[in-house]
Order: sequence, then C-alpha cells, then structure tokens
Amino acid sequence: MTRTPRYAIALWLLLPMLLSACASMDKNECLSADWYAIGVEDGARGRPLARLGEHRRACAEFGVAPQGERYLAGRNEGLKSFCTYDRGYASGRAGHGYPIVCPGPLAAAFGAGYRDGRERYELTRRLDSVQQQIRKSKAALKAGIDSRRERAREVERLEDLTREAEQLEQAIAALPGR
Repeated sequence: MTRTPRYAIALWLLLPMLLSACASMDKNECLSADWYAIGVEDGARGRPLARLGEHRRACAEFGVAPQGERYLAGRNEGLKSFCTYDRGYASGRAGHGYPIVCPGPLAAAFGAGYRDGRERYELTRRLDSVQQQIRKSKAALKAGIDSRRERAREVERLEDLTREAEQLEQAIAALPGR
C-alpha cells in the first residue's frame, strides 16, 4: 500500500480555501453588496474597470448581478481621490507601470505626477547602479591590477563613474521636491 505524503493531504485540504481566495467577493459580500461603495473603493485603489467583470463572475456563482450604474458612479467618485498628482508621483517613484484608469480631466494631474516620480525613480536607479560600479572599481584597484595600462584604464573608468554619479546627484536634487 502506498502512503500519501502529508503535504499532499494538506494541499487538498487547503485547495478550496486557496481557490476561493482568488474570487474578488465571497457569497456574503455579493448578497449584501453596496455597489456604489464597492465602486468607490475600487476607484480609490486605482483598479481598472475590468474589476467589475471580476465582481460579476464572483457573484454570478451566487445568483447576484452587480448594479453596474451604481458601481460606475462610485468608481468615478473613488477615482477622484486616486487620480491626483501625489498618487501619480508615488506610483512613478515606486517604479510601477502607468495605470490607465484616470478619466480625461483627472488624467493630466496624475500623469504629471507620474512623470515626475518616474524621472526620480529612473535617476535614482541609475545612480545606484553607478555607485555599485564605483565600489567594484575601487575594490579592483585596491586588490591590485598588475598591468600599468589596465590600472590606468580602471582609474580613468573610476573618474568617469564618479563624475557621472555627481551629475546624477545634481539632477536628482534639481527635481521637484518630495
């Protein structure tokens, strides 16, 4: 007789719970849903309109259909708090992709913030890379390079990297503050 490993039994016991966690809403949420409030929450989190389809699929299992108009009205209200310069800046600064969720007039503020934040992210990322290369170059020089020509090249490379790091630091300092 073959024995089933304990992890397999545990997986089978946990599988229904894991699969239900994938649904956007459970039975109780679907049956008592305030679709306007759900829309506000989804909008405030910057979730795409496709989220309504996820709710629709999750609730269809329980015979509940979302109230689309109330959800959309709530989502539009929620997007007002998401689609701001500050939220765009934070998203860009964190290196996130640009979420295409903000409607016309709100998109301009969010987009401007995103561009500013993304610029800071890219410059900071480049500076980190240059600083890492500087550390490696210094370590190579400290360890000793036998060839005079190779040592001279490494010293020149270190000088170039140091200049680039200084330029990046100046560029970051000149960016709009945050």
